[in-house]
This record gives sequence, structure tokens and C-alpha cells, in this order.
Amino acid sequence: MHPAPRARLRSSRGRVTRMDEPSAAWAAVGPPPAPRISVIVPTWNEANYLPALLESLEHQTIPPDEVLVADSGSSDDTPEVARRAGATVVEGERRGPGEGRNRGARAATGNVLVFVDADCILPPTLIESVFLALADPAVVGGATGFAPANGRRVERSLFYLANAYQRAMTIWGIPHNAGYCFFFRRTAFESLGGIREDLVLNETHDLAIRSRSIGRFVLLPIIVETSMRRFRSYGYLRTILQEYVASTILYYATGRSPRELFRPAPAR
Repeated sequence: MHPAPRARLRSSRGRVTRMDEPSAAWAAVGPPPAPRISVIVPTWNEANYLPALLESLEHQTIPPDEVLVADSGSSDDTPEVARRAGATVVEGERRGPGEGRNRGARAATGNVLVFVDADCILPPTLIESVFLALADPAVVGGATGFAPANGRRVERSLFYLANAYQRAMTIWGIPHNAGYCFFFRRTAFESLGGIREDLVLNETHDLAIRSRSIGRFVLLPIIVETSMRRFRSYGYLRTILQEYVASTILYYATGRSPRELFRPAPAR
């Protein structure tokens, strides 16, 4: 019998390292404990979309241990919708999605943090897939694929290309995280300092890229559905060029993303 091949990834400086030899910084943490899953949902005026997400969490093959809604001063019924569904509401000021995710992470009790946008609908095997990925101690985090909910043909085509880009970048050693749904071991998330709150775009890409210094970021073989409200409200071309292409180029060139490129998702 031949020994199993050693998985490899590209390190932050481009070198290829064996995944059965994680970095000293991560190895010093010790063996990871059994997963306790905290789902964190950042919100601002998401009463129209949040119920579908919370319902999809109720139908997981492995239920999460807790659901936290990090609300940022919603003027609609978002907090009440969350509480009625049994979620814990972590209230705060409106300071961007990164701050909301970090606030939810600080309040969470789990050792695995799953971040989900409020307008997503999850497959029933999401939490199960996270468990399976974390069976590899070298894995520190990961993300899912994504597809448009009730998508038109052009929307499905756009998301097919976006998924292909995410896979290609990750395979090439530059972990890519679109931000719709992703997870991290809590120890890894905290050792990285959480999400950069000065970034309002590409903040989840940045976190995935920084995670190369401590372990492996993976893509789960599942798809979450998300709304197309941003594209349909602001226009396909403008959204793609401004919020995705321009902001990504500027991030890779400067490490920053201008706030003027960010527009909050419409409530409907």
C-alpha cells in the first residue's frame, strides 16, 4: 500500500509547504477541540430576508449550537424577527459589516465561527460540511460556493464565473472568500485579529489571504443561495465594475478599498 499523498498549499511568500506540517504559530495552539458551532449573521434592516435564512438553519442535518444576529441599528423589525426565531441579538452601532461580524464573534461561545449574510439560504448540509472540513487539523477556515436565488440566466452565468474565479485563486495559493458564507476556527480568527474594520469591501478576501500564515483555507463543495438585490437595484454593470472589479484591483494594489465604492444592500 502506498502512503497517502501529502496535501500542499502555497504559503504567503509563494513557497509550497506541506499541510501535514502547519506553521509553528498554529501548531503552538495545540490540537483543536470538538467543534461547537456559532453562526453569526451581521444585519442592518434585514427583516425581509432574515426569516428565510433562519428557517434554513433550522433544517440543518447537524444543528448549530447558537445563532447570533449582530444588528447594527436596524430601523425595521430585524431584531424582533431574530428573537422570535430563537437567535441571540447582539446590538451595536452601524459601523460596517466587518465591525458587525467582529462584534458577533466576541459574543459567541463556540470554538468555530460560521459567518453568513442575512440574505442567504443555506443547504441543509452546511454545518455538516464544516464539521467534515475541520476533521483536518491543518484547516483553519473556509468558504462555500454561491448561486443566485431565483436567478435569471445572466445572473447564473455571472455567478458561475465568480465561483470559477474563487476556485482558481484559491488553487493558485491566494485564498479567495466572497463573504456570503464562510467559517473559521475561533483560535485562528482571534490570532489573525479578526476582520479588518477599516475595509468595507474585500474585508473577507483579506482575512482569507492572511490566514495563509497559520494554515489552510478551503472551499466547501456546497452552494449557498443569495439574493440579487444589489445587482438588480444598482445595475449589473455598475455593481460589477465598481464594487467588484475596481475595489478588488485597488485592494491588491494598495491593501485598501475606498469607502466611496461601498453601497449598503437595499432592504428589498
